[in-house]
Amino acid sequence: MSDGAINRTLRVLATVCEAGPQTLTVLSAKTGLTPPTLLRTLRLMRDEGYVTQDEDRKWRATMQMWRLGCAVKDSTGLNELAGRTLGELVAEIEETVVFAAFENGWLTYLAQVEPDKPVRAHVPLGGHYAALDTTTGHAVMAWLPKAEIDAIVRTQARPEFDARARRELYRELAEVAQRGVASGSGDRWPGVWGAASAVFDHRGVPIGAVGVSIPGRGEPERAGAVSASVLQAARRFTQQLGGTVPAPGKR
Repeated sequence: MSDGAINRTLRVLATVCEAGPQTLTVLSAKTGLTPPTLLRTLRLMRDEGYVTQDEDRKWRATMQMWRLGCAVKDSTGLNELAGRTLGELVAEIEETVVFAAFENGWLTYLAQVEPDKPVRAHVPLGGHYAALDTTTGHAVMAWLPKAEIDAIVRTQARPEFDARARRELYRELAEVAQRGVASGSGDRWPGVWGAASAVFDHRGVPIGAVGVSIPGRGEPERAGAVSASVLQAARRFTQQLGGTVPAPGKR
């Protein structure tokens, strides 16, 4: 198989996984491949057990992809540590808490713990979101080099994101680095208030963020206390990983 065919196959597989069950026509539009080429690729992946076609003619990923994803998550060692950190945090603040891993400008939600109460936020595990659109993303972006922030803005910003919005973003990220916590209602979930704090590796590089999601519009009365708890949880997580929290401004 040529490099081009491999790249094409991986692109199709990623689209099927992220878009959910879709017809050949929709997948063709999303991947930019002609239906005949796309169909050959899908049949190849079907024969290997990665995708299947349902009775309604829609293609979807099989549980093989879920098993592989779980294996990757477990192999990082983050899942067990995240579970302990989130368990302690949810007991303290009684709201939905998450750990999202950062990679190439995107956040993937690897762990979530929900409180035992009827009204609570829910974030789907495995969710994959642009850093620019989420509070957890801003918690990480605050510690990135300017060139990396610029690359995220260039690839993720909407057309209306003008020079003024860019200046406001940099001001916000500088404040987040000073406080150690990002907070507010992100573009992804406007009806949910959140707070998040970055987790760092041994080099002081952000690898993700611990966050909390609270349903309701506007800032909750206990926002300060919740933010402080999230910050301390992220710091404990960093320490357990053998990580180092860099000084603000050293990005």
